[in-house]
Amino acid sequence: MSGGSQATADAFATEPYTPGEVRFHVTGGALNGAVTLGGLAWLALTFREHAPSWPWMALALLAGVYAADLVSGLLHWAFDTWFSEGITFLRRMVLQVREHHVFPNRIFHIHFLHDAGTLSWIALILTGPLVLGMILFGGRAAGAVVLAAAVFNVLLVTMLAFHKCGHRARQPRSIRLLQRSGLLLSVTHHSRHHLGNHDFNYCLINGWADRTLGRLGLFRGLEWLIARSTGAKPQENDHEWLCRFGRKGYGRAQDLGDQRTA
Repeated sequence: MSGGSQATADAFATEPYTPGEVRFHVTGGALNGAVTLGGLAWLALTFREHAPSWPWMALALLAGVYAADLVSGLLHWAFDTWFSEGITFLRRMVLQVREHHVFPNRIFHIHFLHDAGTLSWIALILTGPLVLGMILFGGRAAGAVVLAAAVFNVLLVTMLAFHKCGHRARQPRSIRLLQRSGLLLSVTHHSRHHLGNHDFNYCLINGWADRTLGRLGLFRGLEWLIARSTGAKPQENDHEWLCRFGRKGYGRAQDLGDQRTA
């Protein structure tokens, strides 16, 4: 890459979406929506038979939220830590992530629909077989599983909106209350991701998984495993882009105790 003095915001520009890419996004959204709505319709129609008890319903809701937060963090971590714009089918998302580290507030220029199609495919792959399996084969836990999958699905597909909450300085009072209660990603929690080396506080729904599995070393452990297995260097491409714009990485925390808490 060239020196930082030559870098401009145009470096992150990408070509307009092709008709094939638009079809890919629309198809993902349509299929994922059909499976999710179908699962909820099945649950409503068979509620007396498959309705979970209230404790199980609450557990399903919490499980769906936690799983969405965890997967949002894993996706965020993966794009921050690995991949490059040289991978054709990931180029748009990689450049979007690299731009976000250099110009964080440009996230507000990204429309929900830019990511919804790709995230719909991911959500469909993760929840589609589960929902269809519960509908076809049932079981005592079917209702709770379908409910958890629906919650997970909606939150994952809309995670860009939650991410924006972690950057927006002015929020409606209701949003601020949710952030203070820990139910929604707060500016305080997410800003620490940007103030450091972009190597912790990855989760984008509410940060629950950062405070649990993240503190227990999930992301560092995965990095160690991948680096040991492949020889790849974590955040190599991210640091190249930061240097191109006259920024620098600050080095990783030496241990989990060095990582800031929310």
